[in-house]
Amino acid sequence: MRKGRGEIKKVSDLFEKYRKTLIAPQRTVIITFIEVVDEVIGIKLDQKAVRYAPASRTLSVTAGGPLKSELRLHKDELIAHMKGRLGEKNAPTTIL
Repeated sequence: MRKGRGEIKKVSDLFEKYRKTLIAPQRTVIITFIEVVDEVIGIKLDQKAVRYAPASRTLSVTAGGPLKSELRLHKDELIAHMKGRLGEKNAPTTIL
């Protein structure tokens, strides 16, 4: 159905095209991950300790063993929060 001139459109409809085609930058994914980890687990990560590979949608954390174990325990919850913030297409699928 085509909208006629003068009809009001939802703001979300205006950006739908961009939401489908644009991909979140690496830094945005890393910062969002750090925020989610802080909110969910209560641990503050350094940006230098997190790497993101957009091609494989994999986050890797270069931190100590206990911290990595804690992240693995909450992996599904962290990914779910990331999908909520970044969308299904931009959220990582794996945390190493």
